[in-house]
Amino acid sequence: MKKSQIFLVVLAGFLWMAISQNVGVISFSLKPIIKFESPPSHLIFWLSAATNIGMLIGALFSGPLADHIGRKKTIVIYIVIHVVSTILGGLSPDILVLILFRILVGFGVGGALPIIAALVSEYSSPNIRGRNISFLESFWAYGWLLSLILAWGIIPSYGWRTYMVIAGVISLIFSLSITVIPESQRYLLKVGLKDKARFYAEMYSSPYIEEISEVKLSKIEELALLFKDRMWVVTIPLWIIWFIITMGYYGIFIWLPVMVGKVVGEIGQFLQTNFYLYLFIVTLAQIPGYYSAVFLIDKVGRKLILSIYLIITGISSYFYAFSTDLTSFIVWGCVLSFFDLGAWAAIYTYTPEQYPTHIRGTGTSWATSCGRIGGILGPMTVFWLGGPSNWIRVFIFFAILHIIGGLIALLGRELKNLEMPELKRK
Repeated sequence: MKKSQIFLVVLAGFLWMAISQNVGVISFSLKPIIKFESPPSHLIFWLSAATNIGMLIGALFSGPLADHIGRKKTIVIYIVIHVVSTILGGLSPDILVLILFRILVGFGVGGALPIIAALVSEYSSPNIRGRNISFLESFWAYGWLLSLILAWGIIPSYGWRTYMVIAGVISLIFSLSITVIPESQRYLLKVGLKDKARFYAEMYSSPYIEEISEVKLSKIEELALLFKDRMWVVTIPLWIIWFIITMGYYGIFIWLPVMVGKVVGEIGQFLQTNFYLYLFIVTLAQIPGYYSAVFLIDKVGRKLILSIYLIITGISSYFYAFSTDLTSFIVWGCVLSFFDLGAWAAIYTYTPEQYPTHIRGTGTSWATSCGRIGGILGPMTVFWLGGPSNWIRVFIFFAILHIIGGLIALLGRELKNLEMPELKRK
């Protein structure tokens, strides 16, 4: 990797880490909220889905906004929303208000993620674009680990409210990296600021694409381009994959701390005294999962990595469901975590490069919006399938879901080592 591009990815990675921590907060707060607040089941239902409801709405608006006012300004707006809402969530007087703030957290998170990925893609050289985005996505594991470690240290003594406030403040600190991140040079070219675009392209050893047109598109035209000239062949499978991968991830990992807390027998005895340790081990397995994608994605290609990792996630979900001893429970939990999160590195690499600069924000954010529908339904599906008391049924469902997603991934368009497409119209 080029050093200047690594620096940019790390800066963006701090934003990714702050976002991941704020999403993880609700996963690790759900169990103490159920235990100490005793909310009615319908409120638990909505609380588990609230973040993804907000993410759906945020992603729908952030892409078109980023294509009109720029990537950086859009990221700043959405970061402020998710950080402030996380802090205020900890000060909520009741669960209804908390649900509202978690929707706002999701709005900020869902809006920021696709635009950060698009910006890094636009600064990345074709031969290392996959590694850059996979490396960026790896920061998700560090944010999730940080939220777990904070929960481990704070919740038992000070409660979930204090935990949320502190997590929000820490996210704010990491989010200050946005002050150093530049505007996308491709966006600057699109709006005619060629000298500024060339300056940033040279600073970050990034491609300088002279032929990007300055044509202005209406929002309707932008959306139409997602399907025009056979782009539907790219867009529709991409939306389905996003739906599946997000439904699986949030269905499993939002409820995982609650579900493992209900396991009985040898495993249950271990978890009684090592609950956070087990979650730490499983979460730690995400990191090599990401870095395996960093290493392979520009060698093997996006489609194949995404397909293989989703299918293995499905297989490991099946065996995780039927784990009856502690060793297999730990091993299959780690395998599930490794390949599920590695698949996320592939999907975030694959998505922005499918669309030209004029609709890259829109294309990326609308794909993630389809994912957020799955993210809403994932935790709800766990609830509908019976939750912790129907452990096997839940994980068999997600096993089948991921395998289907892996097969659909093979239908996509491979852009390994190729320049991202651009509109040629003047």
